[in-house]
Amino acid sequence: MPALAGDIVPDSAGQILTLQSTFMLPILANIPPLPQSWLWPLCALALLGAIGTSVMWSRAPLQAETTAGANSDAQPAANDATSKLQAALAPIAFALMACVMLWVWSRNPIKIHAYGLMLIVGFLGATWMSCAEARRRGHDPNLIIDLAMPLLLVTIACCRVLYIILNHEQFSSPAEWIRLWDGGLSFHGAIVGAVMVLAYYGWRSKLGFWRLGDIIAPSVFFGYAWGRFGCFLNGCCYGGPCDMPWAVVFPVEGARHQLTPPSHPAQLYSALAAIGLFFWMQRAKTQPRFNRFAGQLTLLFLALYAIERFVIEIFRNGATARTVFGTDWLTQAQVASVLGLLAIVALWLWKSRTSTGDTESHTSNPDAVSAR
Repeated sequence: MPALAGDIVPDSAGQILTLQSTFMLPILANIPPLPQSWLWPLCALALLGAIGTSVMWSRAPLQAETTAGANSDAQPAANDATSKLQAALAPIAFALMACVMLWVWSRNPIKIHAYGLMLIVGFLGATWMSCAEARRRGHDPNLIIDLAMPLLLVTIACCRVLYIILNHEQFSSPAEWIRLWDGGLSFHGAIVGAVMVLAYYGWRSKLGFWRLGDIIAPSVFFGYAWGRFGCFLNGCCYGGPCDMPWAVVFPVEGARHQLTPPSHPAQLYSALAAIGLFFWMQRAKTQPRFNRFAGQLTLLFLALYAIERFVIEIFRNGATARTVFGTDWLTQAQVASVLGLLAIVALWLWKSRTSTGDTESHTSNPDAVSAR
């Protein structure tokens, strides 16, 4: 009979073991509701600050006026005017979102979930490093800022959709689909979402999908590592039973009132591997042999992730990883990793033979970026 949370179970030697992990902190803090008397003053302050910022930005000189001079081509001016309008409306949009969040906060306490916090920390860190990489390559870092939020939302949505498809029996109603704070994201879905977002912004910016991917790829493992730390604190994505000294007890996935036997902390294995791969990618991005054609760093990241995931699935097998084809050793993610790796190798060989002169200098002047 499985042990319940807090149960005390005697081991074979008659000693008492407590099956309650002290490492997991799904909820880091509970913030009480915002006092009603503070709601409207804070909303007014947010809106006034947004309006002031929008007015200031709207009075900034057009880029076309300061750089184009007497150029009769109206297209650059039109594009810059549209960009300035979007920038002026952004503070108001954020202020309205803040007002909605304040209103929700005034009626409900806020729970700081470890999983969500780790995702945000990883996302912000990866975005900052991607901006620095864009500047190092001589591109406008504002492009990364523009695509960051759509990239986050689309990838999380794709991760969740894929997880629901693969684990639909864990959900008793559609209302549970949005409970992201309980865990349940499949990173292979993030790859699909990222391809769509980068393809659009690469086309829109004229930079191209592969060049844009090379800017972002070196920092992705940083965000991935933080996400796995979040999985550990949340108690999801754990490994199979083991007798290692560092084995950890987790809530059973899909039945969190029950506990697993001491198991592999596969989340930490994955996080540590991601940290090592992150530093390796930081080194690779400056080496000529990994910058021979546009997209090489992107393909390198995807290949390394496929290998890392295949290995980690060995520890998750039988616990939080589903086996396929009637085997007890091959998981869904391993099949996806093998197929993905074969496609990556084919793309690598094809691009290495067809991409001539499709590289860019990575020692560009960091100040040589366009101003917004």
